[in-house]
Amino acid sequence: MHTTLYAPDISCEHCIATIERTTNAVAGARFLGGDIEGRRFDVDVASGAVLDALGAALAAEGYPLGDGVSGEVPARGAQAGGAPVIALERVAPSGPVTYTVTRTDAGADVNYQCPCGCTAGFALDRGQAEQAPESCCCGRQLLVGTSAGERLRVTLDGGYAFDVQTLTMPWGQPLQAALAVPFAVALS
Repeated sequence: MHTTLYAPDISCEHCIATIERTTNAVAGARFLGGDIEGRRFDVDVASGAVLDALGAALAAEGYPLGDGVSGEVPARGAQAGGAPVIALERVAPSGPVTYTVTRTDAGADVNYQCPCGCTAGFALDRGQAEQAPESCCCGRQLLVGTSAGERLRVTLDGGYAFDVQTLTMPWGQPLQAALAVPFAVALS
């Protein structure tokens, strides 16, 4: 599974070279490229367990994973644990969504309090490369993962307003949470 990770301590080519060497030394992980200015790098990992091992190895080398905030605007909410929620796009008319992220054996549960009155969410399974969106009883669709906003737009046939945020998962990886609200629900 291809993913972009962020290490706030990246400052030069030596940092990228160390991250590349460390990544390639972890079984099931492969370094794809780095961006000094964005303090990010792309990797291919075989599973969530490999991502955990990679995160530990990078932290031991002095490059702990962090939030990807380069060029993004902080949202008005915060996720559980005090980590910032970053707004990439805010077009859902109901205002900002605040998510609760809880670690599970398979990955994480990402939940929010839906205006319809239920607690809705998404069960992220790090063992799956791509998952289908999960829906609430009122028709809202939630997808969490790499490029979730773009993937959800392609999956749905228009008629939705979108709220896309970047959330930090319990293992340090930033992933998009994309919520699609049907226009009929958004206007009521």
